[in-house]
Order: sequence, then C-alpha cells, then structure tokens
Amino acid sequence: METKKIDRALEDYGVSPVPQEKTKNYLSMALIWSGVGISLGLLLTGGTLGVGLTFKQTLIAGFAGGFVLAIITALVGIIGAKTNLSTAMISRFAFGELAIIGIALIQAFGSYGWFGVQLGLFGNTASVAWEQTTGISGNAMLFIVLGGICMIATATFGYKALDVLSKGAVPLLLILMIASVWRILQNNNVSDIFSLQGSGDPLTLGQGISIVISSFVVGAVVAPDVSRYAKSEKDTIIAALMAFFIVTPLIVLVGTVMAQVTGTWDLVDIMIGLGWGTFALLVLMFAQWTSNDNNLYSSALGFAVVFKKLKKWQLTVISGVLGIILSLFGIYDNFIPFLSVLGILIPPMGGVIIVDYYLFNKSDYSIQKLANIPRIRLTSISCWILGSVVALLTTNGVFSLTTISSLDGILVAGLSQFIVLKIAQKSDSNVSSDTIAS
Repeated sequence: METKKIDRALEDYGVSPVPQEKTKNYLSMALIWSGVGISLGLLLTGGTLGVGLTFKQTLIAGFAGGFVLAIITALVGIIGAKTNLSTAMISRFAFGELAIIGIALIQAFGSYGWFGVQLGLFGNTASVAWEQTTGISGNAMLFIVLGGICMIATATFGYKALDVLSKGAVPLLLILMIASVWRILQNNNVSDIFSLQGSGDPLTLGQGISIVISSFVVGAVVAPDVSRYAKSEKDTIIAALMAFFIVTPLIVLVGTVMAQVTGTWDLVDIMIGLGWGTFALLVLMFAQWTSNDNNLYSSALGFAVVFKKLKKWQLTVISGVLGIILSLFGIYDNFIPFLSVLGILIPPMGGVIIVDYYLFNKSDYSIQKLANIPRIRLTSISCWILGSVVALLTTNGVFSLTTISSLDGILVAGLSQFIVLKIAQKSDSNVSSDTIAS
C-alpha cells in the first residue's frame, strides 16, 4: 500500500503520455532548459573555447552553435509536444521495439555520463567553497556524493521539481553572470574585450561551433523529455529559442571572457580571481543542481523504456548512483573526449527521428499504435550508424563536410533516411500500380 502511495506521488508519465491538464507554457520549459544551460559545464565550454579562439570567433561559434541547438531542440521537441511522450518512447517508433533497447541505453548513458561530468565540477567547487568558508580542507569526493544525493532527490520528483528549482535558481545565476561581466568591464573596455584571444592550442571556428553544439546536443535530441509537457508547438519553439539562441551563447561568452581575462579555464580559479569568493561558488553549486538533475531525469526516462518492471523514480535512484560512481572515477578529467563521443553518437539519432516523423510516418507516432511497432527498423538503424561513422571520420579530420562534425552526423543520417525511405515509398507505389494494372 505504501509503495502504491509513493508511486502515485512520484508519477511522471515515463512510458505514457502526459495528460493535457498537466501541460505547461513556454516560460516553464525555457527556465528548465536555461537552468540546464546556465551551468559550470557550459561556462567550462566557454572557457575551453577562450583558450583556443579569439573573442570574435567565440562570438560567432556561440551564436551559430546556439542557433543549431535551438533548431534541433524545436524540431525534436515539437514531436514531444504533439505526442506528449518522452524521447525514448518516441525513439521506439523511429527505430523499432527491439532496437530501442540499444538506442535508449545510449541516450541514457549519454545523459548520466554528462551527469557524472557535472557532478565532478560540483564536487570541486563545493570543496573550495567549504575551505574558504570554514578554513578546513574540503573533500571533493564527499561533496560529489552529497551533491549527487541532492540531485537524485529533485530528479526523483520529476518535472514539477525541475520547474520549482529552475524558477529559484535561474535569476540568481543570471545576476552572477551579469555581475561577473560588469567586474571585468571595470578594468577592460569593450574594444579590449573584442581584441582578446586565447593563449593555448588554437581551435578552428568549425571546431568551436562543434564544441558548443556538443555541449548540449544530448539535451537537444532528448528535448521531448521536457517538451512533452508543452501546451503547444509554439510554446516549444519559443522556449527553445530563448534557452539556446539567447541564454546559451551568452553564457558561453561569459565563460570565454572570464577565461581570457584571468588566463585560466578553471572556473573555481576564475571566480576567486574575480574576487567573488564563497557566495559565487555557492551560486555556481546551485547552477550545477539545476543542470544536473535534468540529466538524471532524462537518463531515467531512457532506462524506463528498457527496464519496464521498474518505476521511473526507482530508475532515477539507480541512475544517480551509477552517475556518482562515474564521477568518483574521474569522468570530469575526460571532459573534451566525452563531448566528442556524444557528438558522434547522439546527433544522428535526431536526424533520423526528424526526417522519419515530419516527412514519412507522422501518423504512426501515437500511443494507440504502440502495438504495431516493428521489432526493428533496419533503415533507421543503418542511417544512424552511417551518420555516426561520418561524424567520427570528420571529427578525426579524415575529410570535411560542414566543418562541424556533430552537424555532419545529423545531416548525413537525416539525408540517408530521406533517400532510402523515398526509394522504398516509390517502390511500394510501383508495386501497387502494377497490381492494379494486372
């Protein structure tokens, strides 16, 4: 009986459509997506770009990457808004009932792998804040565990907890970002800022755009996990543009400027260098909370499609424990390689889903047709693999398409899906004509 009460209290529609009376407007979604974006991870992305690009190049990379993210988020997110289903559930229609086991697991591993990266940043920041406040040396691993438990708690309650936390955190985080830029401008005028350039190994503009896209490409492709709560398609589009074409590039630029002015991309050193002290570190820890519970939330939704006998809240706890372990083993130290792997595997899924839904099989994406899903759709799997292979090759410089490897993966997977399905459609049409003629 108690278990049933817990299940009802933590109901978040992991494998069923969100009821219309539970849907939200664009501001709710924009704040959740912005809360994910305003994080140590995105500031770290900006700092990474600042080491290898000029400020002007970072400006272009931030807004170009943010625009691509907004487009992907809107296109995939609208599917969630129309069906009220999670990404993993939608992927069942695109890839097949059997194939979704692999697809959903990759999506889930991507989300909680990112959870592990962010949690490592949280632990390092918290230990410094503790040391500054108490004078006692902090233990990053202890704070990783404590922070992970807090993030598991809010993610377990689902969308409603993400909504409440983001409404409290996002304004604070924006104030800190604005104050940081203001402090930098006290000693540097605008022309000084525009002439800043990185002091590390140079990056190409294409690499910079790809890093921005990769920093949230998992979130863009799994957009239905949030947009399934959208009241309308319009709400999804507005929320995507606000979060990714406005907030994301600005946070990247703040990270870049702070890195280039202070000479380091380590955010803890940057905040101390700017003289903000413990308060800023505490706010940044809050930023990690708003960002990371969303990663955990999405990973649990992915696992819910595979491990059907477990409730979503149970999977959230399991995912959180796995993410904590991953963080303790140092996934944070492999930040850039991890982003590259995500940029190779996840974006092509979005390309396949977008083409399949909008151009061919929209009417099949319905909970009422769940029983008719084929065991495996070889076309979709093959096109996803092809897109991932191309992204891998362009990432390693074997050849170049758009110069943005994650975008290459989306385009190749989507285009190949279109070509193969169009040929199959024409073939079916010819067969039908021959049958009628005979």
